[in-house]
Amino acid sequence: MSEELTIEEFRQQMIAKEKTTFTMLDNQTSEIMKSEYLFKDLLDMLARHVTTSVSNTILVQAQLPDAQAVTSSPEWEKRQCPVKRDNNGYLPKGIYQIAYDGQRTDENGDVRAKYKIYKGYDASQTTDPVSAKSFINDIPPNSVYYDEPNKMRNLALCNSSLIKCIAYNPKSFIDDKEYISDDDGVKYIPETKTVIIKKVSRETWFQQVCFQIALGMYHRIDGTEYSYQKRSFEAIIVAYVVSRKMGVDTSCFHFDVTELPQKYTPKQFRKMLEQTLEFADDIVYRAKNKLNEYNVPKSQKAAIEKREVYFQ
Repeated sequence: MSEELTIEEFRQQMIAKEKTTFTMLDNQTSEIMKSEYLFKDLLDMLARHVTTSVSNTILVQAQLPDAQAVTSSPEWEKRQCPVKRDNNGYLPKGIYQIAYDGQRTDENGDVRAKYKIYKGYDASQTTDPVSAKSFINDIPPNSVYYDEPNKMRNLALCNSSLIKCIAYNPKSFIDDKEYISDDDGVKYIPETKTVIIKKVSRETWFQQVCFQIALGMYHRIDGTEYSYQKRSFEAIIVAYVVSRKMGVDTSCFHFDVTELPQKYTPKQFRKMLEQTLEFADDIVYRAKNKLNEYNVPKSQKAAIEKREVYFQ
């Protein structure tokens, strides 16, 4: 039997594990910044809410790309979905994750943030993968009680926005038949903090308006330093994540990642993604709340008729 580690040996072992994990994090981040495929895959994972943060999601992507929902063994126990052990009582291979754990003084006497390195486990590694996945992943809003879910979703986005939205022709601005180019269809006007909406295809309406709302949100925090060119990439990310969370097709999205390695360090890149995710979550939360207001039958008879049609 090996001797127990001293406190200092244990401390050095934890520091080494932290360095290894952060090296993995930075390496995977660098790969994401060079590949549109990996970048979109990461955004999909963030939209599914695979784990607790951008950094942990990147670590999941590096270790188990097909993961659906990752958290620690104690957290799965709380959800009554314990991690499956083998015949000898051992847990399966875990996924390295990080959590802020105060501060520490390094060998040079500098105070640095300290992180706890722990192992997470995917929903597929629990005793009830279906239930485990549903505990973490976002589910698109129910649309039983309204006839045109796409139309109601678009109106919910517009009517719940932090940024004022004005439609030139409220009766036809979500028409499917006519299409005006992106430049003519929707735009954000910084001077009045307003999104102007013209008649555009419903296929692109949601993405365009969400993109413009995101630009408005950045304008609110940037003030006089606001720049459309500077913030357009971030706003597209917000629109993509919101679209994924709301069940809108994202096949039309493309991201030019060629300049990302020159524009960001891996740490700055992750910080940028944290902010875009915060904006996306805010938009989705507001839109879903508005959808819940719409998702009410006009009468008990209507509710019964809707349920009969829906469950046939």
